Amino acid sequence: MKPLRDVEKTRLDSYEDAQKNSIHRSSLLVPVIPNTQVSISFLNHFLIKRKNQNVGLRLTAVDAAGARINSRLFPIDEPRVYTFHLQRDFCPSASSFLVEFFSSSNIVIPFPAVMVNHRGPQSYSTVHSFNRVLNDIFEDDEINTVQVEEGAIDIAQDSRASTFFTVFAGQNRLQDEIGLRFKNSSTSVSKRIPVDIPRLTHQSFSLGSVFPEIEHQQGVLLIQQPRQEMFYGRLLVGQTLPNGDLSANHSYYDNSQIAGEYWDDSHPSHRTYPIIEGLTTSIRIYPIQSPSTLGFNVQLKDAEGNTLATSNEFELLSPGTNWFDIEINQLIHSLGVNAHDVVAFTLVAQPKAGNTPMRINHQLVFSGSGLVSSINVSMQNFNVLHSSARPRTTWGQLIHSKDFDTWLAFANDGETPECSTVDVKFFSENGLEKTTSVSVNQGTGSQLLLSDVLGDASGEDQFIWFEV
Repeated sequence: MKPLRDVEKTRLDSYEDAQKNSIHRSSLLVPVIPNTQVSISFLNHFLIKRKNQNVGLRLTAVDAAGARINSRLFPIDEPRVYTFHLQRDFCPSASSFLVEFFSSSNIVIPFPAVMVNHRGPQSYSTVHSFNRVLNDIFEDDEINTVQVEEGAIDIAQDSRASTFFTVFAGQNRLQDEIGLRFKNSSTSVSKRIPVDIPRLTHQSFSLGSVFPEIEHQQGVLLIQQPRQEMFYGRLLVGQTLPNGDLSANHSYYDNSQIAGEYWDDSHPSHRTYPIIEGLTTSIRIYPIQSPSTLGFNVQLKDAEGNTLATSNEFELLSPGTNWFDIEINQLIHSLGVNAHDVVAFTLVAQPKAGNTPMRINHQLVFSGSGLVSSINVSMQNFNVLHSSARPRTTWGQLIHSKDFDTWLAFANDGETPECSTVDVKFFSENGLEKTTSVSVNQGTGSQLLLSDVLGDASGEDQFIWFEV
């Protein structure tokens, strides 16, 4: 784990001198998961944002023993979305894929903005790149000096679903043990599991098979990975059904057992999210923040940014055994607010004493009739470095499909009480498809349905990327 203050310093250094400590390679490992087809997609932000035309992508297919099957180099030189269906179009027999970007110019960020997509029989699981083979010993010093457990892991509560986690080996064979620790208000249990994973491959574990006493239990699950030289990675964690459908994301650092990272004041952290009609929305907060006692509340917002109601305070001690699962739809009902008036909500965290932890994370959970979709999110704080001279750029992936609906939601978490208007560009593999503007009042959110922007999808699913 790289301390957040060091992350902030790296950003500041790049603002002041774009060639300082330059980066020329970034990478990720992509797992093949049974009963799914895996693909990657990304927007050529190297060119669109940084005007870098000198980028190449090398794909390497790796077999179950960690040996190379084949590699191929692709030029990345057009302002568009790039999609690679790895099994279908590159190597159907691979166990995993090593994806590497190279450039003679400064890439700036060693973690590529690539989405990994696993298509199940009736599902998509999509997750940002979450591991990499490091570039040199200096990056290993920065990234791997501080070792922590992995948290932010949801245990499936639906009896039809199983919880799984996936461990990855870097450029060396991984022969070691992983530690599992579970705690709630009534129990604390732990277990160690031996692993032997060939280099550049992975091994998935079902919680029901390796730790059956906690399957479908409510509580806090923490997993300790072995330290691996020249490799950095989160766990791929999620839930799966017997037919192969899965919903997964990556784990996040447990900061509660190390020397804390705090801002220089007690200014609260916050994050605003949309309410999407037809979906159940929840916030799950695990005690993985720097040692602290935090008071959380939820503010319900209308389209103008007015606060319609505020919940009672939820107090969380970290480290600790308690955790919160706040069901927003039930909260709206309990506070006597008309559900049709609520378009967004803001989660606020305030330290009860001392300064605010720099990393306050939680799970944002959406669910319908099937698997839940859960993603770990960091809260905003106005102490985060922002350059007034450089416009902020955000980009991400959407799925344009006749089988799925995709929403793009915007939140205005700005410090000044004004309406903000942003230009939103939509890119496909053909390039820029459409540009539209979106206005959002401070303290609330707005959303677009992708089919309203691009029309109904037909044919093969497409990965559409937006840039704001």
